[in-house]
Order: sequence, then C-alpha cells, then structure tokens
Amino acid sequence: MTLEHRWTGAISQLDLASGVLQQPDGDWVDEQLHHGTKVVVILRGAMRARIDGCGSEFSIAGPTVCVIRSPAHASGRQMVTADEPLHYVMVKAAFSPGGEGERDPLTPLFCTDRPSLQHIEAPRALQALCSQLEVCPFVGAARDLFLSAKAIEILALACDAVDTNSAIETLRPSLGDVERLKKARAILLERLGAPPNLPALAAAVGLNTRKLTDGFQAAFGTTVNDFLQDARLNEAYRLLSSGATNVSEAAHRVGYTPAYFSAVFRKRFGISPRDLL
Repeated sequence: MTLEHRWTGAISQLDLASGVLQQPDGDWVDEQLHHGTKVVVILRGAMRARIDGCGSEFSIAGPTVCVIRSPAHASGRQMVTADEPLHYVMVKAAFSPGGEGERDPLTPLFCTDRPSLQHIEAPRALQALCSQLEVCPFVGAARDLFLSAKAIEILALACDAVDTNSAIETLRPSLGDVERLKKARAILLERLGAPPNLPALAAAVGLNTRKLTDGFQAAFGTTVNDFLQDARLNEAYRLLSSGATNVSEAAHRVGYTPAYFSAVFRKRFGISPRDLL
C-alpha cells in the first residue's frame, strides 16, 4: 500500500497543556476565545461553561471531550466544581492557509460561522492518548516534536469523535439566520402544491443546505419535511371541511397524488378524506 499526503498550509498556533484546575465554589472565570479550535479533554472532574453566541449553559463531567470553535474573537466563562479538581488536557490550534483557495482543514467539520461548543463522552482511544503525555521518552528538540505530534493527534481524534457522533449540542441560529428561516417557512406555505427542494430553498434564502436543515429544527422544533407535510395536510383538511374541493382536487392543490394523499391523511387525522365531504 502506498500513501502520499501533503498539506501546504501552516499551523499558526499549536498549544498543548495538561494539569489540574481547582477554583473556589461559585467563581466564574472569564476567558477570551481566539480564532481557531480548542480541544479540552476532561479526564476527571466537572465544570460549567458559557460561550457568547451559544444559546445555553453547558454542564460537562469527565471523561468528556469538548471541541470549541471560534471563527472570530469571542468570549466565554467557566466554573469548576469546587469539591472535585478538574483533570484536563488542552490543545489550541489555528491554521493559516498555504495559498489562494485553501482554508483551515477543520472548516468543513463546522457548519456555523459563530462560536460553538460540542461535547461528547471521550473515546477510550483519546483518553489513552492523553495518558501518553505523562511518559514522554524524549528530551530537547525530539521532545518538542513528540508533543507537537501528540497535540495534532489529540486534535484529530477529538474532531473525528464529535463529527461522527449524533449527540451534538444544537446551537440557536443567529438573528439573521432566523429571519432567513422564517422566509424559508413562508416560501413553503406559499408553494404547498409545488415546493422547492432543499438545495433550491436554501439558495432562495441565502443559506447552505446544512444550515437550513439544522437551523429549521432548532428554530421551529421540526424538520423541513415534517413541517411541509403537516402544512399540506392541514390545508387539505381546511379545503375539504369547508366544502371548497373534492378529495382529488384537494390532493393536487397540496402536491399529492390522490392515492398517496388518502393514506397520509388517514395516518395524520385518523379518518378518510371522504369522511369530511
């Protein structure tokens, strides 16, 4: 097997730290978040965290890995449980593109352009990797290379873990995105009979598909498809109960074939569409 890999960018910041943190009970500590990605592996202990731009406070207990992404300068606060010290390993990384069109290699993992915090249970492999920092066999320049390699490995394992795990904290959309999501909802309501597909709808309101689907769920508590189906069926119910249309006409007006319409209508309301005539 032959493997070749070249990345032409540069690491503008790579900090690695580990230790034990203890704070007086009830004390919040302010922190400035700089551009880049920070990974915190909490091996033992517990903490609470707040990140400006995130919708809620996070309660985190080890063993947990947290990935904090800050595309721009932001701030946060943290509080460590006083009766149990926090044992942690931390990596801070920022990347500089190597040429035109290149970007931070972690950008595709994060769909938001706002500060974010994601956390899941730390995989055993990541916990084991953190323990290797205590037994570095090298000194001098070789030690620097060893620790830098371990920092990048921790970064890779942590980002892979949160990227492949479905239990990721859902963040609230920005105010601007909420307005775009409301516009998307209005478009769907206006075009029940022939709604745009997800890519077309996202483009119409100035979002990418991922931000549309994730943001719609966060803002309205339902998926785009579920919202559309409910809106279609509710409109069909209104048309039929008012006597404005027959079953076939109602189905076509909300974008269904008559046969499929009858099945989903009965599933939704527990009655046949003809029962309303």
